[in-house]
Amino acid sequence: MIYDESTARALVIEAGHKLVETRLIARTWGNISARISENEFIITPSGRAYETMKPDDLVKVRIRDLSVDGDGKPSSEKGIHAGAYSLRPECGFIIHTHQFYASAVCAEGEDVSSVPCAKYGLPGTKKLMKNVEECMARHKDADSFLLEKHGALVLGASFDDAFEKAEKLESLCRDRFVSRVGNIPEDGFVAEYAKSHRSLAAYIDDYAQLVGFTAKIDRGAVKISESDDETAMQMIVLKNCAAALYAKHAKPLSVVDALLQRTVYLLKYSKLKGKS
Repeated sequence: MIYDESTARALVIEAGHKLVETRLIARTWGNISARISENEFIITPSGRAYETMKPDDLVKVRIRDLSVDGDGKPSSEKGIHAGAYSLRPECGFIIHTHQFYASAVCAEGEDVSSVPCAKYGLPGTKKLMKNVEECMARHKDADSFLLEKHGALVLGASFDDAFEKAEKLESLCRDRFVSRVGNIPEDGFVAEYAKSHRSLAAYIDDYAQLVGFTAKIDRGAVKISESDDETAMQMIVLKNCAAALYAKHAKPLSVVDALLQRTVYLLKYSKLKGKS
C-alpha cells in the first residue's frame, strides 16, 4: 500500500501510541515508517518520545539514497527501512520494535520457527543494515524478522497488517520462551536469574544503552545506580533477565560493544528523549 503523506504521518503517530499502550515498545526504542511513494517513506525521528511526537516531527526519506526533506533527523535505522521497501515493493508499513519476548528470544541469534534472525550489528550501523538486508534477501517469503540481541522487524502491507504480524510474533516468541524456560511471571525473572548469578551482563542492546556491560545483583535485585526513567528501566532489566535465562548458552554483548552503546546513549539519545 502507498499512503498519501498526511495519512502516513497520522498513522505513524497512531502506531507510536499503540506500541506504547500495548507494551511492544519502551520510550524511544524502535522506529516506525510508512511508504508514501515508490521511492519515499515517512519515518519517526531519532531519539524522540512517542507520547509527545507530532506529525510534523516525522521525516521524509528517499529510498534510493537516504536523503531527507527539511532539517529533521530521521531514525538511525532509516537504512533498514529503505532496504525493506526496496526489497519488498508490496510493503507499505514497517514496525521495528524491541518487544519483550521477541527481544528475549533474539538474544540467542537463532531463527524461531519460520521467523529468520539477522546476525548482529551495532544499532544504526551499516553492518546491521547489511545483515538485515542479506537476511531479507535469503528469506524472500518472510515478513517478520528477529534482529540478534536487538529486537524485531515487521513488514506489513498496511498499518493493520503490520500490527497483526507484530502481535503474532510476540505470541510465537512467548510460547518459545515458556517451552524452554518455563512459565515464570515477568516479576520473577530477576529472582530466578539471581539464584545462580551475582551480576547481570548485557544480552540486548537497550540494556547496554541504559546500564552498560553489567550490573550487580544484590539480594535478588539488580542494582542500578541511577535512572532518569524508572518505568523504562524496570521493563528493560526484566527483558534482559529474560534474555539471559533463555540464551544461557549464548554469549552476552562484548564489553566494548556494550560500553560504546552506553557512551553514545549518554552523549546523544538521553538528551533527545525529552524533546516535545
